[in-house]
Amino acid sequence: MTIKLDRSLEKNLTSPAFHYCLDMSIADLETCLNGISYPATRHDLVSQARRNGAKPDVLAFLHLLPENKYPQFHDIAFMAWAFLLV
Repeated sequence: MTIKLDRSLEKNLTSPAFHYCLDMSIADLETCLNGISYPATRHDLVSQARRNGAKPDVLAFLHLLPENKYPQFHDIAFMAWAFLLV
């Protein structure tokens, strides 16, 4: 299953909205976070994902997460699904 995180951002009031999309799966996310110790901060998640060779879209998603401590992978997966509903 592929997750597409789709957001539109306005650069300024006179230009059209900037559109971007992230293409990733929960399996990609889980693979990239393999070996991390929970609870983990966003910085911990990004560092572990880089060590595991994460795709740029997975890293971009992790950078979108709020700066919190995540007690388990389920919490991160839930955040990924929450992006789908927005």
